[in-house]
Amino acid sequence: MSAQPLPAVPSPEGPADDQTSLAELQGVAHDLGKASPDFQAAAKRLLGTRSPESSRLRLVGRARKVSVSMPEDLTAAVQQRVGRGDFSQYVTEAVARQLELDLLGELAALLESEHGPVSDEALNEARGSWPDAR
Repeated sequence: MSAQPLPAVPSPEGPADDQTSLAELQGVAHDLGKASPDFQAAAKRLLGTRSPESSRLRLVGRARKVSVSMPEDLTAAVQQRVGRGDFSQYVTEAVARQLELDLLGELAALLESEHGPVSDEALNEARGSWPDAR
């Protein structure tokens, strides 16, 4: 498999038309078809959790009431920020972000186990691509 450059990683603050589409990311994953089955499964899990309309986890569908225990100070801070009516949505979005981070962490660990750590040269090149990185 020849090394192909990956598409540019979009800035989260950038305009929607500058962002890499899910289809483009899936195309990159498809090009990695010669990767190990573990990597392919992790990539499919990561990409499969996203909706076609969004780069975020899907947060629509049937809701299920669950009970969680949280420190009182934390629940008070959330209620003060969003009010009681939006508490569930706020927590749902926070859990979705954490799940995305967990899946990306698993994928990064798989890539490192399969290809070794990222070289200092590649890290320096990536840091140089971000004007605000110091």
